[in-house]
Amino acid sequence: MKIQIIAFMALILTCSCASEDDNIKDIQNVADDFATSYFNYDFKKSRKYCTEESDKWIRFAASNVDKKDIETLRAQAEGASHSIGEIVVINDTSATACITVHNVLVIDTIGVPGHIENNAEYVIPLVNRNGKWLVKMEGLPQNEKRSHD
Repeated sequence: MKIQIIAFMALILTCSCASEDDNIKDIQNVADDFATSYFNYDFKKSRKYCTEESDKWIRFAASNVDKKDIETLRAQAEGASHSIGEIVVINDTSATACITVHNVLVIDTIGVPGHIENNAEYVIPLVNRNGKWLVKMEGLPQNEKRSHD
């Protein structure tokens, strides 16, 4: 009887760990796909990885790209790349992904051309809706590396 209880408990622990690992992989995949498209200014594609209410922020970001920014992007030998750092699962419906973006065009002031930064760090919030992880934008992603003086 004791062996059956121990085996049952081991099975429960194995299932919960596998589920948590799957959750982390899903979060990581969505954050990765979002970062690839968003930070390379493919806003149409990045919308697929976001909540419906994030759409206004994607449209806002797209509306702030001007001709000089497009020229800067086209002059780059390669697009932005990124690496995903820590993923924090807050609860079963929310998480954050820390992303370091390399060679990224940063547009931070309306009317002023963007500039390329070698490294920028972003914390991307995600939510789980109907079993699917999505980026939830409550504003434009902000470079966390900057001084907030």
